Amino acid sequence: MGQAPRTRRRWRLSPAGRIRLVGVASVGILCLVLWNLVAIQGVDQQQAAQRALEGRLTEVAIPAHRGVIQTADGTTLASNAARFRVVVDQQNVADYADEDGEPLGAWGAAQDLATVLDTDPGLLHPKLDGDRRWNVVATGLTSEVRDEIAALDIPGITFEEYAIRSYPSGAVAGSLVGFVGSDGEPLAGLEYRYDDQLAGVDGVQQYERGLRGERIPLGDTSITPAVDGTGIRLTIDPTIQHYLQEAAAEAADEHEAEWASIVMTDVKTGKLLAAAESPSVDPNDPSAVDAEDRGARVFTAAFEPGSTAKMITVAALLEEGLHTPTDEFTVPDRWTAPNDEEFRDSSAHEDQKLTLTGILAQSSNTGTILAGDKLSSDQRYEYFTRFGFGEATAVGFPGESSGVVHPVDEWDGRTKYTVMFGQGMTATAVQTTAAMAAIANGGVLPQTQLVDGTVDASGRFTPAETTAGTRVVSEETADQVLDMLEHVVVDGTAGNAAVPGYRVAGKTGTAQAPAEEGGGYDGYTASFVGVAPAEDPRIAVSVTLQRPRKGYYGGQSAAPVFSDVTGFALRHLRVPLSTGEPSDTPTEWE
Repeated sequence: MGQAPRTRRRWRLSPAGRIRLVGVASVGILCLVLWNLVAIQGVDQQQAAQRALEGRLTEVAIPAHRGVIQTADGTTLASNAARFRVVVDQQNVADYADEDGEPLGAWGAAQDLATVLDTDPGLLHPKLDGDRRWNVVATGLTSEVRDEIAALDIPGITFEEYAIRSYPSGAVAGSLVGFVGSDGEPLAGLEYRYDDQLAGVDGVQQYERGLRGERIPLGDTSITPAVDGTGIRLTIDPTIQHYLQEAAAEAADEHEAEWASIVMTDVKTGKLLAAAESPSVDPNDPSAVDAEDRGARVFTAAFEPGSTAKMITVAALLEEGLHTPTDEFTVPDRWTAPNDEEFRDSSAHEDQKLTLTGILAQSSNTGTILAGDKLSSDQRYEYFTRFGFGEATAVGFPGESSGVVHPVDEWDGRTKYTVMFGQGMTATAVQTTAAMAAIANGGVLPQTQLVDGTVDASGRFTPAETTAGTRVVSEETADQVLDMLEHVVVDGTAGNAAVPGYRVAGKTGTAQAPAEEGGGYDGYTASFVGVAPAEDPRIAVSVTLQRPRKGYYGGQSAAPVFSDVTGFALRHLRVPLSTGEPSDTPTEWE
């Protein structure tokens, strides 16, 4: 027989169990409700409060003060001026009322602000009326104007401070200093070169504001202070710089030159005492001049130095023992090289009996070639590069040109000769001045220096590290060349460079100026570079006139400018009058 089927039991709660279950469920629901209440009352409320606080917090930049730029004596060339912008929360301006509580609103605010800002209310009203929470009303306000506006107590009006760059010395050294744009970004000169150091780091101030945009006095606030930039002090003497700028402008005008530049350096230290040019720029208003006139041509404009480079050729000949200052030459008006290239002097003449000193004094191209032909092409290249040509200075000025001294394997049949008198190569005014300084400094090329050190926010000056110069020729060679260069002024082409009371050594230069378009040459570059006093040189000075229309020979146009500015500088620096007489080194022979 089979088993009977099992019957399934049904699980049932007793009345007491049901009561207990209902009770447990009720407690669970109550706990859930209580937890939500706690979350709403506590956690969410804290989050809501935090969000509300964040909505009331406002951040305002604390502008860092840009580092100053000073001259050698501490005269300020670039500094900062505080300015303010007026901003408005338009939603709060509607509450503006007069003393009696009569509503004035946005139009009334515009009328009162227009009185202070000296403008038309109709121009201000659109900036005040609306629902924007932040809108600029006016910029460039002084602290005095800001205080007048604050006294009006217009709801929603606040102020933001910022700094503008000012140049209290105007155009003095303007080409060197450079300038910043309306947004504060550096655009040229040392402002651009040293921006990382000058700029500093802006700070931030955070504060709590009320419904009307006003600052809550006891509200939440925090400040991250600004870090001001570090300033720089230049080697420039402001008195000499100003005088040289005036002289450059007068020379450019008198000789109708495209531009003129004058560079003056301390022969022993390489410090630039002045670097002037015309046209030039006033950093307060750079747009007043053409774009090409806003830089520093003394660093950026490379030109063929012409006969000033003959001093390098002569130095090479003496250093290599190939000639002496009194070696004799019969110098023709024209000379033809073995490769049939013909060369001539600047003016026709009968054969001249000149010593090497006389060749330099008379600035003879053919004589320089006759003497310099003993130098190999490699030697010619080596000595020009030794004296700093073809390499930018350590100043690192924005856009600085290194000039061009082509490698020997790129020289054609003419260039191998023309480089000996400064054509077929280019250099800047600063490079040419430094080369002359090397001759005057006993054969040591000083490192050109424009920045003398740093100035911190408290005004403390820290000198810059300096680098020793580089010997390029022996002291004996340098002294011989310096003596020969004095005869250029005493017996040669540079009589106009003489400075009353001081012995002067130097060299004239007249070179063809390369055409800006189409190749070839167009006009001339007139120059003179020299040192004084010749018996104990203190300063080296170069004067350059580009494409002068009146008087294009260096001895005619540049040498008189040298005489003027060098005499002024020597007196300003209180350099004693010269002693002794020039040597009797012969310039001619019988």
